[in-house]
Amino acid sequence: MAQSSSALGPWVRLEGITIGQLPPGGIGVERSNASSSEKFSDGSASGVAPNLKTFITNVLSEAVPFIDGVAPKSGAASTWKSKGSAKNYPSSKAPVYIYEKTVPGKELDKIDGMSHFSADRKNETWFCRKSCHENKAETGTASWEEFTHSFKEHHAETEKAFTPTVIGAREAMRWNTSGIEAEVHGERWINITVAIEEMKHKIDPKPLKNRTFPVVQVAAELAGVQEFVVVSIPLTDFERSPYAEYARDKSLVVAAYTSIERIRVLPSSGDVEWIMATASDAGGVLPQWMQKLAVPSAVAKDVELFMGWIPSQRKNNPSPNSKAESAENNLPAGPSNDAPTSISKTNDEPSASG
Repeated sequence: MAQSSSALGPWVRLEGITIGQLPPGGIGVERSNASSSEKFSDGSASGVAPNLKTFITNVLSEAVPFIDGVAPKSGAASTWKSKGSAKNYPSSKAPVYIYEKTVPGKELDKIDGMSHFSADRKNETWFCRKSCHENKAETGTASWEEFTHSFKEHHAETEKAFTPTVIGAREAMRWNTSGIEAEVHGERWINITVAIEEMKHKIDPKPLKNRTFPVVQVAAELAGVQEFVVVSIPLTDFERSPYAEYARDKSLVVAAYTSIERIRVLPSSGDVEWIMATASDAGGVLPQWMQKLAVPSAVAKDVELFMGWIPSQRKNNPSPNSKAESAENNLPAGPSNDAPTSISKTNDEPSASG
């Protein structure tokens, strides 16, 4: 399933998509500061937008083989470059391995469907982590049910709960995916969800501005096995949507990340393999090369944060896979936001303008 960098396609890219490329039929969630007289005309679901099933299929067709290149199911060698030695953390029994992959700007220009040809299009650098965890609800690890509940069913709420720098998370839109399945590379994907999430990240020290990341998120399970993927794609103009809240907040800088997360039970050992790859841009004036210095360790640190947090989930909710209660009630409060800044999506710059 390995493929060339350029085969990823035009959808799952850091360059992102516009609201006009979203499929029709999305149901918006009224924002807290919405005006009752506001007209809902944001230009979404234009004539060029695919229908919902096509959109899902496009996203998964690109994301699934791209993330498989990190640890191919075929047993082939990784197509990603290993970066340094494994990292170990007190809260996690499993070491965390870091990888890197760069898609040259000139290759991005060759992709059908990219916004336009650009003589100075930047390279797209992805960082990835991989860890394998005992499939147990015990200290230092987590069970398959806990991974599913946390990252497939309640991704945004979970990330807000265990990440100290996430100070806000809201669902802005959701699509009715009932009955939709996707055939991708000979595999059938089921239990699909599509939603727009807005995340707000705290940045220190002040006067640096906090960041917001609007993304459309596609999550799907692979039929017949214990595996799911979560794909996040940045929205470049979400402030135009009547359902945007953080993207319209002038006190925030709109930043971007794209990510592909694959979590599965390994058939050989029964362990849970957790892979997450991301490319990001903090916005502002900080050069990309400076941002990239901090991203690998921050991405790896998320494993430590989750494994340190999940015991509180067991204490407060003995049945983490239960859907009887709302996600808000199931998830305990996250760590104190006074903890050292370790933004997992990107880094920031020492600029008063943010």
